[in-house]
Amino acid sequence: MKTITKLSAILLAAAVSAACPAMAQTDTTPPATNAPAAPKPAKVASRFNGVVASVDSTNMCLTLKATNRTPETKVKVTSATKIKKDGQPAEFSDAAEGLRVSGSGKKGEDGVWTATTLNILTKAAAPKHPAAAAPDAPAK
Repeated sequence: MKTITKLSAILLAAAVSAACPAMAQTDTTPPATNAPAAPKPAKVASRFNGVVASVDSTNMCLTLKATNRTPETKVKVTSATKIKKDGQPAEFSDAAEGLRVSGSGKKGEDGVWTATTLNILTKAAAPKHPAAAAPDAPAK
């Protein structure tokens, strides 16, 4: 039994001493590359939506009605804003009280949005559940 233990200890010592020089020569620094750093993911623009409460044509600003979930929202439109009405190119003058709008942009510290896109919707949205929109069957 002592012979097996001694032999195991000797073999273990030989294996460790053989591995140490190989580990000492291993280069742990990553290779230098000339590749540029990975680009940061693009920041996703924030979204707004609501029903137009008022239109200020002079300042190109829309006020969206408050809801039970959101306060009144002001949206500033610039010459760089891409405006569409029902999916077609449009102008700021196409926005009117009572129309639903949505878009993306940046919300300023003052709470006013600066729109990069503005979608004006005049058509009613299709129901999400067709069965819910179907009339009730007559009672028998």
